[in-house]
Order: sequence, then structure tokens, then C-alpha cells
Amino acid sequence: MTAKRILVVDDEPNVVKSCARMLELEGFEVKGVTGGAEAIALFKREGFDLVLTDLKMPEVDGLEVLTAIMKHNPNAAVVIVTAYGTKENVVEALRLGAREFLEKPLDTRTLLATARRILEQGDSTIVRGRLRSMSLPSIVQINCTERNQALLRIRDSGQEGTMYFAGGEVVHATLGSLVGEEAVYALLTWSDGKFELEMGSRAPRKSINTGWSGLLLEGMRRLDEEAADLSAGKPRPEGVKDEMTQDLAEALKMIEGVIGVVVTARDGVVLSHVLEGDPELEGAVAAFVGNAASQAGESLSLGIFNWGTVTLGKETMLVMEQSDYYLGLMLGERASPAMIAPNVEQVLAETGVR
Repeated sequence: MTAKRILVVDDEPNVVKSCARMLELEGFEVKGVTGGAEAIALFKREGFDLVLTDLKMPEVDGLEVLTAIMKHNPNAAVVIVTAYGTKENVVEALRLGAREFLEKPLDTRTLLATARRILEQGDSTIVRGRLRSMSLPSIVQINCTERNQALLRIRDSGQEGTMYFAGGEVVHATLGSLVGEEAVYALLTWSDGKFELEMGSRAPRKSINTGWSGLLLEGMRRLDEEAADLSAGKPRPEGVKDEMTQDLAEALKMIEGVIGVVVTARDGVVLSHVLEGDPELEGAVAAFVGNAASQAGESLSLGIFNWGTVTLGKETMLVMEQSDYYLGLMLGERASPAMIAPNVEQVLAETGVR
């Protein structure tokens, strides 16, 4: 039986080498290149069963690679690899036909499982990814503007929500006991979770009459209102000294990959910060995310909330819970929350602020 052929594209030679090695050990035939132009020429010349391409590359980026490959072969299977927290052009990649979105640094099991699944399925109408790589409002917008008929499934922390698209609108949604618009508004609060977009699926019923743009505006208004409620008129808690938390914020800012820090009480009151943005807004977001995650963990018996992430425009905030407050750390473009969290714990231990 002929081995499936995979093309790996990344401007970092070590990434190409490691991915190729892992895939070859699984029995795939692999070629790797470090330039987008070279990848396009190689695909047109030889053809491949699967292409794994980094999104951000100099000169010819992953989006251009995807565009050229899909133009040459509309049925090609292309997986986009993107740094965590980097969402530029990901929506366009979905529109152009990317099959899946993987985050850097690549996890071996995820990489191999993704490659096997796509190659076994062949032509597929299902697109997979994570909300932290592409936000839910972006998914809604692209499916509605493209007038797709599709089913979106989102899974996170043991919950599953669905949205159905048809005729340029969101026509039906569910999340637990919630149905229709309220399900949409609840899902819009999710910043993480795995999603599957199945093209061609019909909605079992119509439960939503509001236009998609109206749904997104109302969902954002509710989020802003909740964040404002958390920060308005709240007294500063006892037991946390401003000087100590300011020293902590400055120490955390020194961690590689951290570009801003806010320390906020559980009720949203900002205790200290080192950032260029609006500290009140950032603090309210950190408190809202932390409180929501803690409450969800308790109600679903998921255990204690330690840390989580939320996307704010083009930036990502790492939220970490402490005994009397929350830490909100704004992360750089290629920063990995999983790698930064242990460094935060080390700083907390060294400073003695808990």
C-alpha cells in the first residue's frame, strides 16, 4: 500500500525537521520546505495528500500558500498552523478552504491524530479548530456573509453548544436547556473550546429571527454590561497591599512573553497594573473570566480553576486565580500560556505575594 504523502511548510527549519520526523515514524512519506514559494511549486509539481503550513512566514505566507494550492486543486487538504493568540488572516483561511487549524507549539499526539483523521476521511465537509485560534463572532460572520448552510458544534468543559446557519443568518442554536437567541448569547461568552463546522447540515427548526449582526451586537453589549457591573462602585478589599501588588505586577511584566499585567480583586477593583491599555477594562475582564470559570467549575464539579485565557481584539489575556484576587497577563503574539503559567507561579513564590 502506497504511503500517504505530506508536505510540511514552515520558515523555521527545526519545526520542519521535527514535524517530518514524527510523521515519518507513523509511516507517512514527508517532504519539508522552509519557504512558501517553494511549497507552491513543489505541490504543483508533485501533488500531496495533505499540506501542513505555518500561517506567518516571510515573503510568501501561509495564506498565499493556501490560496495557490486550492486554486490548483480545490479538493486539496490543507491544515493551517498558527501561533497561539495570533488570529490575523485565520478567518480568511477558513473562507479559502483550510481543513483544520493547529496551534504552535505543535503537540505530537494532536499532529498525528489530525493527519490520520484527515487522510482517512478523504474529502470532508467538516472543518475543525479551537475558538482561541478563531473567535466565535468571526465564525458567525464568515458563515453568514458566505451564506453557508452549516452546523457548528462547540465543546468545552463538558458542555456542547450548536449553531445552525442558512440563507446568510443564524437560524437555530442550543446550549443545554437554552434554545435560540439566549443560547447564542451564552455561547458568545466562550473564548475557548473545540469547534466542528459541518457544511451542508440543515437546521431541525428555526428558533432565531434576529439578524446575525444584531445577535453579535447584543451579545457584545451584554458582555460589556457584565464587565461594567463588576467594576462599578466596588470597595477595595482588605488584606492586599497596593505596594506589594505593584511590585508583583512589575515582576510579572519581566516574564518573557508578557506585555502587560493587571492585578484585580475578585469584584473587579484594580489593585495595580503595568500596561498601556485601560486598566479598569482589563481588570473587569480578568475578574469576569475568573469568576465565571470558578462558578462553572463548581457547578459542573470540574475542580478548582487555576488559569484560563480570553481574547481581547488581537491580544490574549492569561487569567490566573489567587486567594484574594486575579492576575490578568496580556501575552505577546507567540507567547504560550502553558509555558508562562509556571513562570508566574515561580514569581509568586519568590515575591511571597499570594
